[in-house]
Amino acid sequence: MANLPKLTIAKSNLERWHDGISVLLLLSSVIYLIVKWPDLPQTIAIHFNGRGEADGWGSKAALVILPIISFLLFAGLALLRKIPHEFNYMTTITEQNAPYQYKTSILLLSWIKLEIVALFAYVQWAAIQVASGGASKLGIWLLPVILVILIGTIVFYVMKSKK
Repeated sequence: MANLPKLTIAKSNLERWHDGISVLLLLSSVIYLIVKWPDLPQTIAIHFNGRGEADGWGSKAALVILPIISFLLFAGLALLRKIPHEFNYMTTITEQNAPYQYKTSILLLSWIKLEIVALFAYVQWAAIQVASGGASKLGIWLLPVILVILIGTIVFYVMKSKK
């Protein structure tokens, strides 16, 4: 691997907003789970098929895993932000284009981080709704919407980095 310039990129206001919203979503999902916990049945739907219908069952304790995974992904992506010189780029990185390329890749990480936290918060909320009888399934639209948002974000920033 080539030795890319090591730069310190200041956190943008957009990143601060993403982090703030992500932390609020993480905290809200934990609080919501704590509040709803006593009312949940011992066995709940823990897996849903592509149509959003429950097709796997397990302990309500499985819901604890969602905010944990969400936090670990959030923290991991936050740490990655500190080493943009270690990323793979689709263009040659020079001293001149490094700031732009690093900022672009860091913003991509920031968006993905927010989108993942929001996804996990929604899935947990929806699973609790199904378990408590507030809904019968997650909805057929969930998977296509997630794919469009995540792939759209990636494509947007890949195109932006090629400029």
